[in-house]
Amino acid sequence: MKKLGLILVVCFATFFGYSQTTVHDLILSAQKKDSLNMFNEALKDLDKAIELSKHANDTALWLHSKVSLEKNDLKTAEHDIDEVIHHSSRYAEAYFIRGLIKTKTENFEGAVSDFTKSLKINPLNAKAFYNRGLAHALLDELKQAIDDFSKAIELKPDYAKAWFNRGYWKDITGDLKGALTDLIKAKELDPSDREIYLELAVVYARNKKMKEACQELDNASAAGHQISEELKNEFCK
Repeated sequence: MKKLGLILVVCFATFFGYSQTTVHDLILSAQKKDSLNMFNEALKDLDKAIELSKHANDTALWLHSKVSLEKNDLKTAEHDIDEVIHHSSRYAEAYFIRGLIKTKTENFEGAVSDFTKSLKINPLNAKAFYNRGLAHALLDELKQAIDDFSKAIELKPDYAKAWFNRGYWKDITGDLKGALTDLIKAKELDPSDREIYLELAVVYARNKKMKEACQELDNASAAGHQISEELKNEFCK
């Protein structure tokens, strides 16, 4: 009888260890598939991981939400991330993902709130500052937006999108000199981004630098932008 009990304990321990290892392996597999944009396959692994977990697995749920967001399945993404936040209200990445979801659904005030909660937990997340900046900008809160882009740049000096957006919104506020400086830096960091060339052309033109504006318009065209003859005539007289 003692021998049978020992066998049962060993079997249970082996099964329990196998299940936990499987959950871990499934999450790693899903992360790899997600990085390869194999979203459906990643979600299948995560569904299995969640099913095998004895308790709610916040990592699997968080990743399930992230992949669902990447698939633009916002309903599933929001459901998953709400559950993670319910289990763990100190999970900075959960608030960050929910902020992205709210931005997608055009709930910009809610997005600002969630990015702020994320940053209170992890104040070193440049992406959270950048995305909160976008949400502020879309609420026409341009000073707050520019401040957030500046903080993102402070944390990540090679953040080309933050330089570009700070330049773009400085242009909107009339700070043409500041806009030009930021856009030139964005171009230096990411010369493959064709949007930068077009915005640079506009800002150069507003600074009465038509030769440079025309050159950037040519760069935008070479990068694939369809430039109207009207715009060419205006910038390249």
